[in-house]
Amino acid sequence: MTSILGSAISGMAAATKRVEVSAQNLVNTNTVGTPGAKGENESYKAVEPVQTTDEAGAPTVKVREKDPATVHVYAPQNPLANEDGLVESPNVDMAEEIINQNVALQSYRTNAKMFEVWNELQKVTLDLKS
Repeated sequence: MTSILGSAISGMAAATKRVEVSAQNLVNTNTVGTPGAKGENESYKAVEPVQTTDEAGAPTVKVREKDPATVHVYAPQNPLANEDGLVESPNVDMAEEIINQNVALQSYRTNAKMFEVWNELQKVTLDLKS
């Protein structure tokens, strides 16, 4: 029975990490930079969660840079624009990020529900022993 709870906790942790990554992308959507710049004038690089399972079958989430992590946007008025009027902007699709957050929320809820199921199974088991 405890493996059920361990699996649920791992699933909740994975969902939490996916929301964290999405929130990081959304908050940095407007963090632009000069194309090719490093350091102070560098833009935020969008990241994505990659969910896999470990050797025990528990979900794990690793974070990697999106491919491509940035795109060039024409913004000649921006002080960080290069001589062509381009800035480097994070490759973040707000609609995709909101969908990712909703999927992670449902995953979290489903894994949390496992605690209720486990509790009910414990009650039934104790009733059978009585």
